[in-house]
Amino acid sequence: MDLRKGEAVWLDPHGLGPGPYTMSYGFDLDVLCTSIRKAGLIHPPWVARNQQGSFDIVSGYRRVLALKALGERDVPCRDMSESLASPWERFLAAFYENLATRKFNEIEKAMVLHNAGAYVDQEEIMDSFMPLLSLPSHEGTLKLYLKLLNLEENVQSTIAAGRIPMTAVKALVEMEKKDRQAVFHWIAELNLNLNQQLKLIEYIKDISMREEISDWEVLSDPPVVAVGENPRLNKPQKSKALLETLRARRSPRLAQAQQAVESAVSAISLPHGISIRYDSYLEDPYYQLEVRFRDGKELRSAVTKLHEVHELEALPELWPGK
Repeated sequence: MDLRKGEAVWLDPHGLGPGPYTMSYGFDLDVLCTSIRKAGLIHPPWVARNQQGSFDIVSGYRRVLALKALGERDVPCRDMSESLASPWERFLAAFYENLATRKFNEIEKAMVLHNAGAYVDQEEIMDSFMPLLSLPSHEGTLKLYLKLLNLEENVQSTIAAGRIPMTAVKALVEMEKKDRQAVFHWIAELNLNLNQQLKLIEYIKDISMREEISDWEVLSDPPVVAVGENPRLNKPQKSKALLETLRARRSPRLAQAQQAVESAVSAISLPHGISIRYDSYLEDPYYQLEVRFRDGKELRSAVTKLHEVHELEALPELWPGK
């Protein structure tokens, strides 16, 4: 292919839409519109005629959208119909032009892999394209990314924005639509961070498997719904309450043990400057005693007062029997 060739043509941007070579998704046009408004169109989009005689965008879909947003009625393009004679050449030109100028988000990577499947076999995709997309050349990874294109628009947009880790995405793609939307609702509504998303999915899966119910049924439980409807909680507080509610349901014995320890500690009237700490998840078998003092005399006084607190004996073992 000779990319130096290509005739100049002027086309109505409203007649140009996404085509077989488009690999852009989830982008913000503001920066590009500002660039075109201030410096003009530096690189005209590439187009090529299809079998129907109309033009497909080979490269520059976002530029076309930006020009459309700016109200332009005619866009200068380069007609690459002859220099890029075959669909395979056009796909390669679009891919490498994008690869050289920007990073692909996860949905765009899925689009590239899907479109490449129209021209080459799976082995070629794994050997030639996945490494260029910074993906491991594994069949499982390829299948996972292709499944992203079957997800709902709201889920795809969030993945493209990088707000869901691929470890969580892997779980989401295997869910039924109703389950996935129920889980995604909480992720988006509370703006859960990456660690919280993984914990949410882990708790839900454990509960649904043990109780033999669906994921959305877990999230439809009245205590869970009550967390979302509580007007006294802000989003960070709701996030914590949601995970605590699910964790207690997943491990009721642990929740009971936590409640017993919390009640025992809160019932102790500790002297001023003294506090008892413990791991809230009971993963550490030891309590920690913290004493604040300014000098040795004050320390001796605190220890003496602590010695008189008989409620200390009521503290339960964090790991009884171990």
